[in-house]
Amino acid sequence: MTMVATRLGEARQYGARLPEIEERLALLAEASRVLADASLEPPAVMERLCGLVVPLLGSACALRLLSEDGLWLRTVASAAAVPEARVRLQALFSQRVRADEGVAAEVLDTGVAQGVEAVLVLPLRARGRALGTLTVWREAPEPASFESAEQLLLQELADRAALALDVARAYASERQARQAAEVAAGRLARLQHVTAELSEALTAARVAEVVLEQGLTVADAKAGALWGVAPDAMSAALLRCAGCTPDAAERLKRMPLEEDSPVARVLRESRPVWLTAEDALSGSERPANSSACLPLVADGRVLGALVFTFGLPHGFDDDERAFLQLVAHHAAQALARARLLEREQRARAALREAHGTLEAIIQASPTAIMLLDPDGTVRLWNPAAERMLGWTAEEVLGKVLPAVPPEHWEAFRHGLERATRGTVLDGAPLAARRRDGGAVQVAMWTGRVHPASGPPQCLSVMVDITERQRGEAAQRFLAEAGGVLAGSLEEEETLERVAHLAVPQYAEACGVFLEDESGGVRCVATAGVGDGEVPPPGLAVVSRVIQSGRPESRSGLSEGDPSYARAGGTCAYLCVPLRVRGHTLGALTFVTSKGAYDAQDLALAQELARRAALALDNASLYRDARQAIRLREEFLSIASHELKTPISALQLQVQSLLAGLTKSGAAFDPERLKRGLERVDRQVKRQTLLVNDLLDVSRLSAGKLELVLEPLELGTLVREVAERFEQEYARSGTPLELSLAPEVVGQWDRLRLDQVFTNLFSNALKYGRGNPVHVSLEVEEDRARLRVKDGGIGIAKEHLPRLFHRFERAVSERNYGGFGLGLWIARQIVEAMGGHIEVESVLGEGSTFIVELPRG
Repeated sequence: MTMVATRLGEARQYGARLPEIEERLALLAEASRVLADASLEPPAVMERLCGLVVPLLGSACALRLLSEDGLWLRTVASAAAVPEARVRLQALFSQRVRADEGVAAEVLDTGVAQGVEAVLVLPLRARGRALGTLTVWREAPEPASFESAEQLLLQELADRAALALDVARAYASERQARQAAEVAAGRLARLQHVTAELSEALTAARVAEVVLEQGLTVADAKAGALWGVAPDAMSAALLRCAGCTPDAAERLKRMPLEEDSPVARVLRESRPVWLTAEDALSGSERPANSSACLPLVADGRVLGALVFTFGLPHGFDDDERAFLQLVAHHAAQALARARLLEREQRARAALREAHGTLEAIIQASPTAIMLLDPDGTVRLWNPAAERMLGWTAEEVLGKVLPAVPPEHWEAFRHGLERATRGTVLDGAPLAARRRDGGAVQVAMWTGRVHPASGPPQCLSVMVDITERQRGEAAQRFLAEAGGVLAGSLEEEETLERVAHLAVPQYAEACGVFLEDESGGVRCVATAGVGDGEVPPPGLAVVSRVIQSGRPESRSGLSEGDPSYARAGGTCAYLCVPLRVRGHTLGALTFVTSKGAYDAQDLALAQELARRAALALDNASLYRDARQAIRLREEFLSIASHELKTPISALQLQVQSLLAGLTKSGAAFDPERLKRGLERVDRQVKRQTLLVNDLLDVSRLSAGKLELVLEPLELGTLVREVAERFEQEYARSGTPLELSLAPEVVGQWDRLRLDQVFTNLFSNALKYGRGNPVHVSLEVEEDRARLRVKDGGIGIAKEHLPRLFHRFERAVSERNYGGFGLGLWIARQIVEAMGGHIEVESVLGEGSTFIVELPRG
């Protein structure tokens, strides 16, 4: 090209003109050589073409190519003869030009060059397709317009350049296609490796690990992260990240779906987001320039999101986008498969756990569980069935159920057939047979079971109701016993009913024992034994039970036991206390030779004893109530007599004195008046004592007896009381002897003890028959003891226990007056001060009353 320019320059310099044809051919030949020697790269072809035109055919030129959409012309190469023009051209050619407007549009449409003064626009065409335009400018001193020959030459150059450009583009396309094929092959190989790795991933965590470890290499990415949608579909949890700082991983750990972030948008909209600008999703130390956010979709459902971030700006061509979406697709499939596998594993684990739990329930069930074929063949036999019926699983599995007695087999088989047809047998009773030959009462529930394969079977649940039937029988027995015991309030009749209640249902012999007043034990009623015979176990055992309040039982009597022969050999017995209101009345005994008594029999006996004790207590209370009514009536009779007697005597005495005064006037005998007034005073005192006793009874019954404790020398009080009775003792001729210890001091109520001593002195005088009365006062450590002994009529032994009761009397009220309250009041007062009072007496020889008081 340099040689041609030199030749043309020399010709013009000297004015020589070569023939037009030779000049054109030379230029075209040079252009062909230059373009043929040019690189196959399109930029090189375009630069070489501009170098041919300038400065030979113009001052400047520009080569514009059509954009892919055919709407714009973009300057890709230019040349200028002088540097100043090059600067202006670069500013001018940097702007895009519309391809569908002006001269360029006409040139591209017609394929014919167009000249406008010093500018010529030529089309670049190859294989009938417009590639762009070549624009040439001329400036002085060159001609302002282009001649036809020059236009032809430039068009020829443009055509040859267009052909070279088309060849270069074809080469570039082929090379690009080859590179794309190599990239696609590499990607395919890497994708196959990722797919193989994902096919072995069994958990979501492993899927995330494979996708990020392999996917970063496949996508040539710098960092990445994978999120999985949470079960609540309100957020996404980070499964794994790579190339992220710990702070970024912690920040991205949970991604709410409602927030405005690319990942959240991908999860909400289920479509990829391509970010070519700077993005901080990767969490790397330096922000990534580009990111690809891809949804993980399987079966139309978004499972998560996959993000790849790149260290350099990335354009994401169609092939790369398709490839990354394919990676996301395989990741989604693997994630869905892993989740399905995890759910299946959880379901299998839950099923195994359910099977294990069911097996444990069957093995631990307290009720017998068995699975039977319709013909009665045993397929399942749990430990409870073995405990209940005696056969082990090895002995019954695969065999017909041996627990059904032959006489009940037809009914049992018919029940299995009904259960097989869908009828539920609800608690049907059955008299079953044990392995040892014993009988057991059971309730059986049977229902149909549909196995996965095979004919229907029967599931039977069996409960031992022997004890329940015993309990129901015991309840019926106790209910009947309650009615029988409530039928009478007479004590003797109640005792007989108690003895006969358990015979013969629960015992062959029964005895009722009560504790007497002396502390001994006596048999008051029997059933099932001969007259006058005491049933086993004997009085010694009964006494022990009454004293301890605890029941005793024995499975049999030894031959050395005195009750052995009477019991007809070995027998079992129960002895339970009769307790009511915290007090033991006696004991109830049961004897049988049919077998040993167990805990249920003991509980039944105790409940029967409780009800019997209540019935006996009611009978006793009824008796006491009748006795109290009788005593009340006697008391009212005595009280009316006792209160009326002094009043009548007082009235007669007053009338006698008034009559004497009326007859005698002022001459009435003073001595007679004195004796009359003394008799009046005695009757008034007697009346006062009777009224005070009645008042004390009222106070004591109401619990209002109040004590005023004070330091007191007891001997002084005894002497004072003795001095008051001195005249009465002297008048009746009864000697009174005192033997008092000195200085018996303590804290006592003076007036109340005066009342007690007065009562004792009065009784000794009343019942002493004139024999001497001995009163002694002793001191023993912290207690004081007063004895009042008379030699009078004495008290019968059977009356002693009730002597200190209210309204009780040991003598006839016709021979001895009084309410029968004095000793009862004395006992209440002494016990209120922490002491006690007792009596020792022999009928016909006298009595000794003893009062003990604490000195504190």
